[in-house]
Amino acid sequence: MGRLVRVLIALLASYGSGLIGFLFVDVGDSSWYANLNKPSFTPSDTTFTIVWLILYGMTAAALAIVWTRKFPAAHTAGWVRFFFIQLLFSTCYTMFFFGFHSPFIAFVDILFLGAIVLALTASAADIDRRAVYLMAAYLLWIIFAGYLTMGVWLLN
Repeated sequence: MGRLVRVLIALLASYGSGLIGFLFVDVGDSSWYANLNKPSFTPSDTTFTIVWLILYGMTAAALAIVWTRKFPAAHTAGWVRFFFIQLLFSTCYTMFFFGFHSPFIAFVDILFLGAIVLALTASAADIDRRAVYLMAAYLLWIIFAGYLTMGVWLLN
């Protein structure tokens, strides 16, 4: 598989996972989320959208960097597979929280997602430092999203 194809797959997979998750969101039922008690520091809906769009691009870039290296590390193939697994957990988070209105299940999901992203971030150091920085930003957002999810779960 060529480098350009891998870059395109990285972009499509990252943004596609967000789109699939969004398909479970009932935009006509915005009252559910609006009426929730939320923890302090909860960003606006617009901020969430902008941050996620940026993060999907950053994670796609991390995948593309790792996957298109001229001299791949021994664990590059495993890293790529693990990356796709985290996309599944990311998609499920949106489905559980916004689609099924289940903050508890979404919180459990984001704990697993955070662990996977932490492992990806740490193991990227042996492959390419640029991927570490890109994934670290995602990890920080996952931690923040975990705080918000736990807050919603406990406050409602």
